[in-house]
Amino acid sequence: MPIADNRMILEAIVTTELPDGSMHVAPMGPEVDDTLNHWKLKPFKSSTTFSNLQRTNRCVVHVVDDAVLLAEAVLGKANHYAAQHIDDCGFALDSACHWYALEVDEWNTAQPRAIAHCRLTKMHSIRPFFGWNRAKHAIVEMAILASRVHILERSVLDFEVDRYRIVIEKTAGQRERKAFEMLENFIRHSKGRTSD
Repeated sequence: MPIADNRMILEAIVTTELPDGSMHVAPMGPEVDDTLNHWKLKPFKSSTTFSNLQRTNRCVVHVVDDAVLLAEAVLGKANHYAAQHIDDCGFALDSACHWYALEVDEWNTAQPRAIAHCRLTKMHSIRPFFGWNRAKHAIVEMAILASRVHILERSVLDFEVDRYRIVIEKTAGQRERKAFEMLENFIRHSKGRTSD
């Protein structure tokens, strides 16, 4: 189902709080309106992010331009990043460009992916966004592939990895090359879905 004209999907990193008070980091593509006031998060009910959100009703959404951070978040290896705990908000990653603290106003948990309608409570800019770069965008697409290895056929995975490798070879810096290698290794060693 298409989203409304004034809304878009923002590829981001979300931090939530674990029961012991520590930080959990995960990638997510929340839906947001162009005023940045109304957000819709769709975590899987089986995820740690969902459990944390249900318990605290808050999270912090980060806009990042670090390809390795995105790759590590997808692979579940980003909880070591430096962050500040902001009162009544949660954890804000030091390496983000900017962040948005959200509070959940309403839940819909009827589907496998829950829907959390959120409102913005606080925002902060840390540094300028690097800018558009084909290699960084290729890492976003590779991260999405990595998150879908269980539903995509092996032939599709291999084709897409080869396609994005060309972009990386032409336009990547050191961080993008490292992120690509991490994601490629993960995707290549996954089984993928077999053809019917």
